[in-house]
Amino acid sequence: MKLQNFINTYEKILKLILFIMMVALAVTVLLGVTFRFAGSALVWYDEVAAVQLAWITYYGSAYAALKGSHISVPSIFKAFPLALRKIFFVVSKIVIYGFLLLLAYYGYLVLTLITGETLVTLEWVPQPFVQSVIPIASCLFILSETLRIPEDYKNLVLQTTGDEQTGDI
Repeated sequence: MKLQNFINTYEKILKLILFIMMVALAVTVLLGVTFRFAGSALVWYDEVAAVQLAWITYYGSAYAALKGSHISVPSIFKAFPLALRKIFFVVSKIVIYGFLLLLAYYGYLVLTLITGETLVTLEWVPQPFVQSVIPIASCLFILSETLRIPEDYKNLVLQTTGDEQTGDI
């Protein structure tokens, strides 16, 4: 039960982060549109909105992974015999973790390379802060994938199709 409490708390935190980011993006867009309509376009609007959208995308992917809503093909997966499903499940997790670990590692390396750089329109916002979303969200995605392993295993590997239950394959 403690794991489920952790998952619920983690989900609430991700939802809160995403909610705050979406409200901030809505405010940014409304300000940008209002000022542009008034004839005094904000020079920083486009850059900040693009960064906010990227952040929502990265953090949203971690949330989607936690909910099991990331890209998958369960119908194809379930078409294989149980032994192959188990192997494919392990291989898919290894590939996912490998990709996310590489993304986190190289995302961190990018942060070290862009130290001292700032946004073009807001020179007080450091680029490493903006780009930190890549390694942070990658680690959150890894956590989300890890927390889903028991449910994914049960749903994708152990659950049989109707044909297998009747023997009509």
